[in-house]
Amino acid sequence: MRNIDNTVSLPYWDSSLDNEMANPANTIVFSKEFFGNGDGEVITGPFANWDTHHGPLTRNIAGEGQLFSKENITTVLTRCNTAEITRPTALQPCDFERYHGGPHNWVGGQMMGLTTSSHDPVFFLHHAFVDYIWEKFRYGQLLCKPPVDPEVYPPADGLHAETNPMDGFPRYINIDGYRNYWTQNWYKYEDSPRCPICGSKYLKCDKVKRWCVPIERKLTRKEGYIVNGTFMTDAADTAISESAAEARAAVEKLDIGKKFDAPDDDYRTQRAQLARMAVGPNGRSGPRGKRTF
Repeated sequence: MRNIDNTVSLPYWDSSLDNEMANPANTIVFSKEFFGNGDGEVITGPFANWDTHHGPLTRNIAGEGQLFSKENITTVLTRCNTAEITRPTALQPCDFERYHGGPHNWVGGQMMGLTTSSHDPVFFLHHAFVDYIWEKFRYGQLLCKPPVDPEVYPPADGLHAETNPMDGFPRYINIDGYRNYWTQNWYKYEDSPRCPICGSKYLKCDKVKRWCVPIERKLTRKEGYIVNGTFMTDAADTAISESAAEARAAVEKLDIGKKFDAPDDDYRTQRAQLARMAVGPNGRSGPRGKRTF
């Protein structure tokens, strides 16, 4: 694309920003202004009414999984050798591949499937951020003592062997992906927003955590839970909302095959909250009081 138009850029989704919210399911990112809705079939935003080979584009954000966290990213970036963060040799707390699977499962729907995830455009924005972290890691290798050459390819065989042709890019072999050539000549990454200047009306500076955090989108009554006349929107309320129940039902209709390996569910996900409250998957009972609409 840069050969044709050198102004082309690809945005990344830094889900660690959403992770800093009290309830990430309420993020403005999953609204008509950005990715479209995240509760069931996507009917708003730029990807509204998309059809895929595995049914309508469907999501269930915060159903399970977990987003990237600042802590997990920092842990990965403390390492110096690629073998420490990649499989099959990754150190358990530094398994970058496993951390990458968390947002896949958190978005839900087609994004959860190993063979269907690229049907959701969020896939490319998520992977652009994975690449951003990867470049941060490569830069950090030069600061290690002793420095580590980021162009050194780790031992691998089979499809991951350094001389194996890249899938979909037969002109290149795997080791070409380790070249400094790309960021020296073709593209670079803009840093993720940081306080005190977050640079967008859709972000605010959390002065306690010192992180930029997305604002909440305007929620519908179906996306929360009403207790004694008060509209509640924390993680427990999301889990037992009508919207979440409908999204879970929509995702169950999809044939997505094997899911991504990922860390344990964030405690704020629907699955974790429903387990904590010991309610059924339809969310019709629990300690939150009588539901009214």
